[in-house]
Amino acid sequence: MHSIILFLQRFLSSPRFWFVAVVGFTLLYYFAEHEGFYYADDGSYSLYAHQVLHGGFHFDDYSFCHRFMVFVPTTLFYWLWDHNIYTTTLWPLLCTLGTLLLLYLTFRKKHPVAISWALVLLGLYYFQLNTSNYLYPDNILLFFTTACLLVLYRARNPLPSVKEEVYWGMGFAVLNLLAFLTKETIVYTVPFYLTLFGYQAFRRQNSRFWFTAAVTGILLLAAYFLLYKIYSGDALQRLYDIKATNTAETKQAYLDTRSATLFPRLTYGPFLFFIGTGLAIPLAMAALFWMSNSKKQPFSLSSPIYFWLIAMLGMLLPIWFGTATVDFYKPMPLVPRMFHPLLPAFCLLAGLTMEQVWNKRIAFLYLAVVFGISTLLVSQNMVVMYLPLTLFFAVLFFWNRSWPHWLGLLAVAAVLCIRPVYFMIKPTVSYYFEQKALVDQHLNHENGRHVVLMDSFLLEKFDFFYGFQVPKNYTFQEYSAYLKSAHPATDSVFLLINNGVLEHPELMLTLREKDILPLFPSAQLINQKGKVKLFMLPKDSLK
Repeated sequence: MHSIILFLQRFLSSPRFWFVAVVGFTLLYYFAEHEGFYYADDGSYSLYAHQVLHGGFHFDDYSFCHRFMVFVPTTLFYWLWDHNIYTTTLWPLLCTLGTLLLLYLTFRKKHPVAISWALVLLGLYYFQLNTSNYLYPDNILLFFTTACLLVLYRARNPLPSVKEEVYWGMGFAVLNLLAFLTKETIVYTVPFYLTLFGYQAFRRQNSRFWFTAAVTGILLLAAYFLLYKIYSGDALQRLYDIKATNTAETKQAYLDTRSATLFPRLTYGPFLFFIGTGLAIPLAMAALFWMSNSKKQPFSLSSPIYFWLIAMLGMLLPIWFGTATVDFYKPMPLVPRMFHPLLPAFCLLAGLTMEQVWNKRIAFLYLAVVFGISTLLVSQNMVVMYLPLTLFFAVLFFWNRSWPHWLGLLAVAAVLCIRPVYFMIKPTVSYYFEQKALVDQHLNHENGRHVVLMDSFLLEKFDFFYGFQVPKNYTFQEYSAYLKSAHPATDSVFLLINNGVLEHPELMLTLREKDILPLFPSAQLINQKGKVKLFMLPKDSLK
């Protein structure tokens, strides 16, 4: 029995175990919670990928069309395995797993405890998991941000040779360009880049690395803007489209409410946001940094813990106080996926800190108090996360003995898994797979003329269900539009109602089935899957 316990302790203390566990949970979440389609940004990126593969891609004056590293790799998967929901979301999944792999390979030998904490905190964070199975840029950017930061982590000390300085400098520039081609928010890393550059310039370290990175970056950007000039006629087309998109979508609504929202957004708002999203867990652990420096070591970016502290602060400040628009001041909205570039620094600093402060009673007391306060401030559905952690660290504080790290990792991992597991077992929201089955079975006739009626929201994204190759003998209309239009000769008229979409709380639609069916009293139900219903209008009602 004793030997079994020792084996389990060794097993649970291994960073390899936590890496495999987190990767396995990520894959489980990807398949078990896959909603299929979000009827939002993923539809636009998927369409661009289809256009690149089949021709017809063009800039459409929207900022999404410039994020090539989101949809161009997806084009490859469409070419290899055709258009489906899994080829659409494979690239974000690979970037999620790649991020975990980069962190594990970098820290597993020198900081096995710290990387175990970091893998748990980042890999099981709900909103990071949530964006692993949608074609969104955030987990893709997370991968490139992590890669850029790890290059700088490698270069925080003088590199051993001129060749390494040159190679790492070139790689750093390329990775930043790829990140920029993913999402513009990579610019929030620039203050940290400049801080590290100034620090090393003052100490005359890695000058060739920074020179090579700068020259390579200038050449890459010159080529990038030249291609824009050739393709679109304007080298700054992307910047204009970003400005236009942000202004059109946010300006007036924001300016009307700015006086009431700006102060909380710049002061206590982010703290409540961190608590409400679960980011308070790594942030609270990272805040123990002051306690970890028991030997009062002088500040040096060569120190791993100082490096990630400055990285976190260097990115947090511009995200907290910077502007998301060009022609007027508007801070970034407090949306969890917008903070993905911060996750590596947050979680690594937390891991390095926990590695040093574990078994300090005052640290346990601090965490119990912070999570207790969080329990009082969060909504009811988040209490289930903070209350167990409050009790757990309170027990560790009062039961004064030496506790193994793996016990804390198990407790935090169990708490972080609550929300992902809940969404894995709860019913679907979008009912994508049910609607796809009905489309394949009933709305794919090769002959005849057919009309499909649906709500305005589905109408904007319905071509995704056909892989953007909609049969030419089908016409799609909104319910009310069909009633007002002339009725040309048709063989059948279908009425499609996806109650999952209509009732989706984030979409804020007011139309319901009870509002639709009275408009078509003769509609006959021909099939139903989940909350998706398909009706047919009798031919005599079409006259």
